[in-house]
Amino acid sequence: MPPLLCISLAVSAEQPPAPLSEPPPPMTVQTCFPCHGPAGVSRRSAIPSLAGLPRVYLLKVLRAYRHGGRFGTVMGRLLQHASDEELSVMADYFSRRKSEIPKQRFKWDLVSKGRKLHRIYCRNCHGDLHQAPDIGTPRLNGIWMDYLRWTLQDYMVGVNQADDDMSKALVWVIRRHGDTGLEALVNYYGSARPDSAGVP
Repeated sequence: MPPLLCISLAVSAEQPPAPLSEPPPPMTVQTCFPCHGPAGVSRRSAIPSLAGLPRVYLLKVLRAYRHGGRFGTVMGRLLQHASDEELSVMADYFSRRKSEIPKQRFKWDLVSKGRKLHRIYCRNCHGDLHQAPDIGTPRLNGIWMDYLRWTLQDYMVGVNQADDDMSKALVWVIRRHGDTGLEALVNYYGSARPDSAGVP
């Protein structure tokens, strides 16, 4: 056997085996993929992505769906018998996934107004380029616009239960800026691009 071949075989024998690929997600998590996409990255504008959302926020929302504090066409039925452990598994998994920002059609004339409204009404909780969001509060840039629009409407009519700060903020937006104000916020958050690195 040639000396070089002997050396290469000896070196390869000393190298550790290649690491195993990541194990498949728990079945509890995989049940979310048909709607929310593989690894929680949704490709449908009516359904939110879960990847990269704060764990505390995910747990809060999942529990709200289970107890009826948040409306969803199927989420309430799917989660009504879920255990705390199962919800925790879901929150752990999706909070560790990498988020993606989808490209969407938006109106530039509303983006500038939406940016101003965000800084007045939403920045203190949801953060922006210069300010981190509150713990357990998601950043909103890059969220699907259709989903955000319908969700805000659900909050306005009381179908979804918002905390006091969010309720007050939405009331003031509507009182001072009307439906155009909400639409401006939706367009601002939808205008995010992948190079914005997850911050509005």
